[in-house]
Amino acid sequence: MTTAIPFPQPYLSTVSHWQATNRGPTALYGHNKDAALPASADIVIVGGGMMGAALAYFLTRPGAAGDGKTVVCVEAKDLADGASGRNGGHVGPKTYRLWSELQQPYPLGLGLSPEDAARVMQNERDNLDLVQRLVEDEGLAVDFWRGDLLETHHSSAQTDDSRRLFHEWRATRAKLGLGADDTSFVDDAAEAERLSRIKGTTSVHVRPGGSVHPHKLATALMRLAIDSTAADFAFFSWTPVLAAPVCVEGRWTLKTSKGDISASRVVLATNAYTGTFFPKDDPLHSHIQPCRGQAATITPPPTYAGQHGLQHTYNTLRGHYLVTTASGEMVLGGGWAPLLEAGELRGRVFGETNDGPGSIDPALTKVLKSFMKDTFTGWGAEAHGEGLTREWTGIMSTSKDWLPLVGEVPGSAGLSIVGGFAGHGMSRIFTTARGYADTLATGRWDGALLPPAFELTAERLERVAALHEQFVAAHGEACVVHGEIVVVDRVELGPLGSFTIVD
Repeated sequence: MTTAIPFPQPYLSTVSHWQATNRGPTALYGHNKDAALPASADIVIVGGGMMGAALAYFLTRPGAAGDGKTVVCVEAKDLADGASGRNGGHVGPKTYRLWSELQQPYPLGLGLSPEDAARVMQNERDNLDLVQRLVEDEGLAVDFWRGDLLETHHSSAQTDDSRRLFHEWRATRAKLGLGADDTSFVDDAAEAERLSRIKGTTSVHVRPGGSVHPHKLATALMRLAIDSTAADFAFFSWTPVLAAPVCVEGRWTLKTSKGDISASRVVLATNAYTGTFFPKDDPLHSHIQPCRGQAATITPPPTYAGQHGLQHTYNTLRGHYLVTTASGEMVLGGGWAPLLEAGELRGRVFGETNDGPGSIDPALTKVLKSFMKDTFTGWGAEAHGEGLTREWTGIMSTSKDWLPLVGEVPGSAGLSIVGGFAGHGMSRIFTTARGYADTLATGRWDGALLPPAFELTAERLERVAALHEQFVAAHGEACVVHGEIVVVDRVELGPLGSFTIVD
């Protein structure tokens, strides 16, 4: 059978900046918590995170797959109570570095062609455009911002490697005719430091990026689904699924805390927890796995407030990310790699599902607390109430091949998965949800929005499982997170995304 479904959990989770700042009367806390669950529906979505909310929205538009049908979404806790409400709020498409990594051998990549890897990266650009269109077309008050994302580099080696990959990636994009060339590479160190305000910056990759209040966005999309006149939609919070779905005569039955519900189509939008729905001998049990991240709210001193506030979002090459919220506070996350290399986080990240008591890691707290004053020029003294003011954890996923799993489970007609975003969901969820909603409506893979590499197939699962088994037999366990290999057993992350085997 399967491992135990990890809900209902017996503890209170940490509370993020986003969850704490969306508690007014328009929020959906406790929505249908005590309402009876219908015995049947046409489509059931399991998981009320960002993917569940986005999929609910796209399925309930006029002419969509849910038009004229009954659609239900069940969530184990509150809306966006998992990683969706705990992320950094960064809608930041990746570019040349992940493009290069996806072409590498397993486990860093899958040996994709330059063209296929470029299509994966274009999907992230399309995702940013789609979020902007959604916000504008629906008039959503979700603190959306779009501007420049700065990726900073901090040595001549990083600059040289990044410049080379930048030009190779741009050449491939031009060959495929993939849209406007609206990125640039600043390799004058003085200008790079002035632009980024980060000490010792040797170069900066400037590309389109965005930020949003993810809890408000998930709430807005779920409300639009609830208010749809095209479909009969209902969202049920605090309705955990207690066992794997079972198919009888073409209909899937889910056992929940409120009784059973059956449907002709079940979509698992459960990301890090997807593996718990499948037996241990099934490749899907281990293809997607949980891991724990940590983020913080930073209240800036006056030197970084008002007209002196940051004008961009950020990625640093070693994994930190940073956005400025509508109120001027900053949300900072990432930065695992140096701690993992030093052995300080080993055993406390991968496989973790606790985002509650004891989940705040003091080693990461130390990094997050000092990052701004250690990194940015002229940060200034922090008064009481400035600097790090809130911390939280969230359970994201890792994926053996870093790419999302999208589609019907092989041999299980009517059971689908849309998950496996590997800590990069905000840059992939919306095109994935729209593309898969279109796929369900037409019965054909939406190649305009979904790269071929995303498709869930038996061949893909078997190939990746075999590659993983071979690698583990030779070297020990490894996980790929944010496109980088991190320490799990005898594999250590090296500079510029390379890795070494520790004998």
